[in-house]
Amino acid sequence: MDYIFNQQIYFDGYCPESMLKGEKVEMRLNEMDFWESEKTGLQMTIFPPFAAILQWRGDGKFRKSKDVASAKHHGLLLTKAQVKDGSEIYPDEKELFNNTFELEEYIYFVDKSYEEYKENKFNPNDPIFEKQEALLKSITKDQYAELVSLYKEIKKSDGTQSKAFQTFHEKLYELKIIFDFKWMKWYEGLAILTDVNTDYSKLSLLQISMLLTAIFRSDRFDDVSIKQNLDNGIIKKLIEQFVFNFKSRETL
Repeated sequence: MDYIFNQQIYFDGYCPESMLKGEKVEMRLNEMDFWESEKTGLQMTIFPPFAAILQWRGDGKFRKSKDVASAKHHGLLLTKAQVKDGSEIYPDEKELFNNTFELEEYIYFVDKSYEEYKENKFNPNDPIFEKQEALLKSITKDQYAELVSLYKEIKKSDGTQSKAFQTFHEKLYELKIIFDFKWMKWYEGLAILTDVNTDYSKLSLLQISMLLTAIFRSDRFDDVSIKQNLDNGIIKKLIEQFVFNFKSRETL
């Protein structure tokens, strides 16, 4: 599909997911009083002038009423839903959809059900993070040096298309710096990467590992995450802080 950038997206009552495919699909009220797509199960709530896309799909249990959203709502600002516990049905007024690419990516991660949504929520106390911290501490000086050397080669070559980058990419996985956690639900990480005022010098080894995971795993979906964060210098900042943290550890 052709992506539309830098253009506010509005809700006119039809399913946003189907809209991305050039289809007009009606949305009806379900038993939870959410507007639900008749075709995709995508759910929305309306708080004029905003319309929020919920992070889980409905199960097709509609009210008997034949009312459709397209007959009631037009020109509403389309937003993401809030992520704070207890506020998941309300629009996040700071997270407007400004292009179809953002909309498609958000919908891609919408869970199939409320049960799945609860199960997939990010848990900062997940034991996996303690294990990851221990693993990062076990990486040797020579392994760090090799990673840095590869990154220096990338800066001399053709970015993500170079052999050096591919080797660097593989090394992140080999050292398990990229690891399995619910990065797509780690909203704090997205805020860190998009905030121009982020102080990368305050990030821990674990946070850096988590951010690199989010960048590289996200690229499997959008094919631009790595290049974007390489071009804007964020990967450079993360690697530099990674090395700084390691050297600080060595001098203790």
